Amino acid sequence: MASEIKAGRKRKRSSRVEFSAVSVPLPLLKEIDALIEEVGYWPSRSAFVREACIEKIERERARLEKMK
Repeated sequence: MASEIKAGRKRKRSSRVEFSAVSVPLPLLKEIDALIEEVGYWPSRSAFVREACIEKIERERARLEKMK
């Protein structure tokens, strides 16, 4: 009976984020892995790459804003 209740229950999600894969050269991944291990801040490669992308986007947007 409990399994029937769980099966019928729908999980509510506030929003769905889609993900995609990208290719990264192995030597770059090795550098990322070394930094993750040395610094110990990022829980995963994905977290490191996501943060790096956000920082790059912010820098480029600021650079473009200065050019206006």
